[in-house]
Amino acid sequence: MDLNDLNKVWEIKPLKKIGEDEARLILERVAKQVQPIMRKRKWKVNILSEFCPANPALLGLNIGGGAEVKLRLRRPNREWDFFPYEQILDTMLHELCHNEYGPHNTDFYNLLDEIRKIFYLSPN
Repeated sequence: MDLNDLNKVWEIKPLKKIGEDEARLILERVAKQVQPIMRKRKWKVNILSEFCPANPALLGLNIGGGAEVKLRLRRPNREWDFFPYEQILDTMLHELCHNEYGPHNTDFYNLLDEIRKIFYLSPN
């Protein structure tokens, strides 16, 4: 077994609501796109799930350093209105950086900027 195969997203969980199939496809696409950087940095995510928090400004969470990453895929109170893919991908990159650095400090943002360059995403 190649140990790099362990550094990936292991499970995908969209919300059970209208647009569940589209949400699953988005999460699968994100997981596949970030897998090379996860292998390189030896990051794992046990569960990548969709969530819909009460706070409309909250776009993602990393629980337990990769035990679960939760992403907001849809605009608040608009079930069929998904955020642009690049924004969801950027949130995933942000949450993955929490696998290495918990707080939003200089090291965290330097790593996020480095990874965004790989994905050709501009800093927010």
